[in-house]
Amino acid sequence: MPKINIMPDNVNFDVNENETILDAGLRLKYKLPHSCKNGACGACKTMVLDGKIKLDPYNDLTLSQHDKEQGYTLLCKAHPLTDVKLEIDNLFDAMPIRILPVKVSDIIKINQVAILKVKLPSNLPFNFYAGQYVEILLKGKNRLYSIGSSPTNGQEIELHIKYHQDGVFSQYVWNELKVGDILRFKGPLGHFRLQSTNNPIICVCTGTGFAPLKSILDYMAETANKRKIYFYWGNKIEDDFYALDIIKKWQQQLDIKIILALSQDKQQNYASGRVTNLLNNDFANFADYEIYACGNPTMIEEVFHLTCKRGLNKKNFFSDAFIPSVIE
Repeated sequence: MPKINIMPDNVNFDVNENETILDAGLRLKYKLPHSCKNGACGACKTMVLDGKIKLDPYNDLTLSQHDKEQGYTLLCKAHPLTDVKLEIDNLFDAMPIRILPVKVSDIIKINQVAILKVKLPSNLPFNFYAGQYVEILLKGKNRLYSIGSSPTNGQEIELHIKYHQDGVFSQYVWNELKVGDILRFKGPLGHFRLQSTNNPIICVCTGTGFAPLKSILDYMAETANKRKIYFYWGNKIEDDFYALDIIKKWQQQLDIKIILALSQDKQQNYASGRVTNLLNNDFANFADYEIYACGNPTMIEEVFHLTCKRGLNKKNFFSDAFIPSVIE
């Protein structure tokens, strides 16, 4: 039976036949990085230090040939053929995961996005890192959503729900859910979060990939963090943007430059083009930066390759991909 060794924490566990490394780790309650669990988002992309792995079919954009040549794998698709050594930082530096009931306190619909606010039980504390997500437990159709509010916000968190015609949870939010209703969620989940350095950061998002970055930037504002920030948010048309009132607060409290971009429309006060192209034009070298990318997986892959090609240390690239969950 192959053994997995995770460095630098020197964690060891066995993987059963027909079990992926991610499945084995989660079965044993290790908080391995993951999100979609189907090879599409890249959240579980991990460096292999030693050993041989067989991969189930996956999205080639999530793990490129270049990634594999550099030693990366996808834990959710990886079956060890030998003993394997992996590199995963901060494995034990994680908040306790709990299943909690929450009460809907507000539903704010802005064009195609609903900002869902829920209150936590006063006697059950919920701690999380800015950038993490929760799993909504709904009628056997669980859904993952990033937290869009700061950890300093106390007993209320917000989730940003994009409307999808065939989306199980978004249809429920639009057509059935009411203020006062009770939901259950599991969390906090995920390893996406602000690193404790003084490096300038570049935040890049599309769509509701805005949510985890809003959590991080709200937290930075509330803790008087003065790191230099470049914030790029891209959408197809102007109506895809929402919650823009927060930008004035960030401009007052943070050292931030904000670029809002439209890829299929031209409007005053918006940059034109895809966020990847704007980054390409605005920066010649990324060696001194940390990159935080959230949203469309293709965008994240393109930003990763662009920034690494121009000097970024791969360890300074942090991402959270968004995969819509629809009726199959």
